[in-house]
Amino acid sequence: MSANSLEKSIIININDFNFIPAIKGNLMDFSKREIITSSWNILKPNLGLLVLAIVFIFALNLFLGIIQERLLEDVTFQSILFTVAAYLFQMGLNLGMLRICLNLIHNKEGEFHQLFGSFNLLIPYLMSSLFVILILLAAASPGIALLLSSISVDFGTLPTIDSLEGVSMVIPLLIIFIPFVYISLRLQFYDYFLVDEECGIIDAVKKSAAITKGYVMELFLLGTVMSIIVLISIIPLGAGLLISIPLATMVNTYVYEKLKKHPKD
Repeated sequence: MSANSLEKSIIININDFNFIPAIKGNLMDFSKREIITSSWNILKPNLGLLVLAIVFIFALNLFLGIIQERLLEDVTFQSILFTVAAYLFQMGLNLGMLRICLNLIHNKEGEFHQLFGSFNLLIPYLMSSLFVILILLAAASPGIALLLSSISVDFGTLPTIDSLEGVSMVIPLLIIFIPFVYISLRLQFYDYFLVDEECGIIDAVKKSAAITKGYVMELFLLGTVMSIIVLISIIPLGAGLLISIPLATMVNTYVYEKLKKHPKD
């Protein structure tokens, strides 16, 4: 599938999902069509760079995964150290990918070596990620406690969906799922603030919560649309992922920049 045909397909298909009214007045027009088409227009001249970066990251992860699998057959201090170092290196590359996308959004030149330019942010990224995980666990803890209390002590009898026990488990699962999704959407841009502004750990999380205030449903629907696009791109032997994954990354970066400029009071 050519780039032009893919672009037309995206524009046509996204109209079907644009059923949330645009935000007028002083608030941002959160049009999914505008977001995806604008992101695609930024991506097009730089598609080769992002495809190269993604292929490199995928190949490296595959290579490191094979080595880890063999090393962990016999768990030693060296194998554990290598696994930790491999994960940290992969995280650094992911931060570098954000750096490239942010540079493109800011009309700066994106280069492959920028993929290795954000390893200095690994510690803040790890700490802020841990902070976000703790927030998610705290939000989901009432549902987790309710779920654990609703599980039958008699493990020989598993509850079925049509039984009273099965129905009662739906409520705690919803209490876990809804806050988890909501907070995940509110805090999803903390890593962008770390890379873009190199702000503090707490500030990055707070700023993500601030810019996403009032846009949770729009972000959820946009994420759903992008997930559908990525799933569809898998059909032609996965080749479409070379376009859909860079597009999804650019869409997230574009939304971050758009929300940062137009926060909802």
